Amino acid sequence: MSALIPHLLVGLVAGAIFGVQTLVVLALAVLIEGVACFVLQGAFAGLIWLLTSQIALQIGYLGGIYLRSLLERVGIIVAAQPGRRS
Repeated sequence: MSALIPHLLVGLVAGAIFGVQTLVVLALAVLIEGVACFVLQGAFAGLIWLLTSQIALQIGYLGGIYLRSLLERVGIIVAAQPGRRS
């Protein structure tokens, strides 16, 4: 449970602000966390930590994308348009 909330919040922020490349980097960081937990606490704890953290990160990222689309629809933020310079 302690892994769920921070990874969910990080995914939410990353989804609202950054692109998919950031999600890949975060997923690799969570994989490293899972391996460290595997070494320190055993196979079962490492697997549970890894699965919980990855699922929370992915759900948070999807929630962040949804939040960004809502904010764009309301007009609070402006959608980035590729190829257009400010």
